Amino acid sequence: MLKKVLIGTLIFVMVSLSACMSLGNVSYKQARMLKQEGFILSDDGWTLALPERLLFGFDEYAIQNNQKERLNQLAQQLHKYDLDKLKFIGHTDNLGLASYNQTLSEKRAQNVAQVFLDQGFERKNIQVIGRGATQPMVSNDTPANRATNRRVNVTIVP
Repeated sequence: MLKKVLIGTLIFVMVSLSACMSLGNVSYKQARMLKQEGFILSDDGWTLALPERLLFGFDEYAIQNNQKERLNQLAQQLHKYDLDKLKFIGHTDNLGLASYNQTLSEKRAQNVAQVFLDQGFERKNIQVIGRGATQPMVSNDTPANRATNRRVNVTIVP
C-alpha cells in the first residue's frame, strides 16, 4: 500500500513539474494572462515583442504618450500576477554606426523599463539590454522593415 502511495505521489510531482516547465516556469493563471497580453513562450522565456505596440521613429528613443498608457496597463497586469522580474531588450535598424545603434537600443530599453519602475517595479528585478541592429525581426531592406526592427522586447525572467 505504501509503495502505491509513493508511486502515485511521484507521478503527481513529475506531472506538476512537467506542467510548470511547459508553461515556462509560470503558473497556468500567469501563462493565460501572458498569452492574452500577446506574450509568446520562446527559448528566452515569455517574451513580448513590442514592434506593433511600441515602434520608435528613426533615431528616437522617446515613448509616445499613447504607448506609455498601454505600457502602464501592462505593468499593472504583470504586477498583479506577481511577474515582477523583467528583461527589456532594445533594438534598432541597421542604419548608422554599430556603436551608435548600440547606445540607442540601450536608451530605448531604459525608457521602457522606466515606465515599469515608475509603476513600482524594483530596480534590482529589472535588466536593461541593448542589442543594436544585431537581431532584426525582418530584413532591413525597406523603410517599413527598418521601422519594425526599431523596437523593445519585454521578457519575463523566471
